[in-house]
Amino acid sequence: MRHLFAVLMLLASAPLFAQEDCDVFNIQELSAAYLNFSVDSTILQSDGSYEVYLSNGTTYTLVQGCTDAAAANYDPAANTDDGSCATLIIEGCMDPAYVEYDETANTDDGSCANLIDPNCVSPSMDGYTYGVVQIGDQCWFSENLRSTVYADDSSIPEVTGSSAWSGLSTGARCDYNNDASNVAAYGRLYNWYAVTNAAGLCPNGWHVPTDGEWTALEDYITAQGFNGTEGTALKSTSGWNSGGNGTDNFGFSALPGGYRRYDSGNFYFAGLFGYWWSSSPSGGNAWARNLDSFDPGVDQLNYHPRRGSSVRCLADCAD
Repeated sequence: MRHLFAVLMLLASAPLFAQEDCDVFNIQELSAAYLNFSVDSTILQSDGSYEVYLSNGTTYTLVQGCTDAAAANYDPAANTDDGSCATLIIEGCMDPAYVEYDETANTDDGSCANLIDPNCVSPSMDGYTYGVVQIGDQCWFSENLRSTVYADDSSIPEVTGSSAWSGLSTGARCDYNNDASNVAAYGRLYNWYAVTNAAGLCPNGWHVPTDGEWTALEDYITAQGFNGTEGTALKSTSGWNSGGNGTDNFGFSALPGGYRRYDSGNFYFAGLFGYWWSSSPSGGNAWARNLDSFDPGVDQLNYHPRRGSSVRCLADCAD
């Protein structure tokens, strides 16, 4: 009985094939289902495939080509890989001048939409330089505000006492749990009176976003394929308790800095919840945004102006 290795001998014989090396294939690529049968003959077909006639009366059509479905030259008809697979197709924006640029892409998918703003650069305030990130056509801080002064360098009063905090009607700041070690991760907490102070809470050229500007951010994230999971896309990949870490798809790197109650002055929920002021009033309260460890979305809520919340700054519109 002749076994499969006989096919290699047949392929090596000049009378059987006219194209010689161009048509040589590896018989080891044959399906394991046929390895128990001997080969009667092997015939090269006009389309480049091989008909392998087995001793059990059946035939096996061997079609060479790229069998990797992710490759650029994938051949769905091939059942034997011939080593010709080209580079994997990775679609994305290939122009580094755009926010959507993907350095791993080798096939442009038309997703380039937002030119990088050359004015989206890191500002310094109170001796600290902030990280920034462009998301759509907006330029945001990529971390929470931590300043102890307003934009005109006047001091933002630090209020640690609970009763003093709950009686405020002017701008103030604090560290979560009155512990300065929390500032590096969470920044500082500010009441809304500080947000609306005429001196400016953010660096010159920046401002606390309006409710509408927060909505514009959410709408952009939604449009990028994160409908219902905008919060997950904005949250940092670490630092959230109870399995609440995000994917940080846009470099916003939101962290759960907790808050300070307006009536008791107590602190709650660092590690689980993050709250960010807008500059927009809502009746006697003010609009804010909330991310938490248990919800993939973004919540729009309004809070008492004495509440202590985090702040993200947004670049002013370019002229």
